[in-house]
Amino acid sequence: MNSDDITTQQIPSLETAREEIDRIDDGILDLLMQRVNVTAQVKNAKQNHPQIWPLPLRPTREATIFRRLLVRAKGSGVAPELILRLWRSILSDSSLRQAAITLHVSRHLNSSIAHRLRLRDYFGPMAVEEYRDEAQALLQIGSNPSDLCVVETEQPWVEGFLAGNCGKAQVIACLPMLAEDPIPKMLVFGQAPVEASGDDETLVISEGKLPRDFTPQPLWQVKIGRHRLSSLPGFLREQESPLIGVIRSNASLGLKVAGRYSSAFEVM
Repeated sequence: MNSDDITTQQIPSLETAREEIDRIDDGILDLLMQRVNVTAQVKNAKQNHPQIWPLPLRPTREATIFRRLLVRAKGSGVAPELILRLWRSILSDSSLRQAAITLHVSRHLNSSIAHRLRLRDYFGPMAVEEYRDEAQALLQIGSNPSDLCVVETEQPWVEGFLAGNCGKAQVIACLPMLAEDPIPKMLVFGQAPVEASGDDETLVISEGKLPRDFTPQPLWQVKIGRHRLSSLPGFLREQESPLIGVIRSNASLGLKVAGRYSSAFEVM
């Protein structure tokens, strides 16, 4: 027997490979069906929880899932983009099984094909409604706390937020979830429980630059109208250091926290 014969015997036939793929696909489907059943249990458990949130999304929980999966898949050949797109579809389906969710966006955002495709990748079949501007879009989640509002980071949404258009909703996530640029393209507003995930950012609004000696230094800053948007590393609270110090000593800054969210994932 020559080496060519040995090589031929070691290579599985096309039919054998396809049969193995079918077996794996069946296993994936079985696991998805199990996950759907567990999702129903989660919905029931939430109904018995002492604090019921109108929006079923759990940003911190999702960030923990993605971070774990991306670490596990490192070096496997499975693209991070595929993992995020696949699990976002699964998680969106899970959320919609618990409650109907509508995405509220501005006409400017919805006019971008790239943005619409990104919303589809991250939120799947969730309904999308378009409004004249960011202020109008934010108003919708003020009266519909089970919904989400997505704004472009550098568009004029700050005034509407400061005016209280979105009620108790704050920034709970940034898009894209895989880091592309220092400044995320979009911000997601909603009323959902947000806890520290271990790699977070706190978004603050001010009417001027933060003091030069302020720490931690911003990860990025942009100017929107007369306000400045600064992303600070960490899960920070207004009543704790270092924010409490700058709020008390620099009242003219009008510092306000716009939200806290998990940082975009860096994939090496």
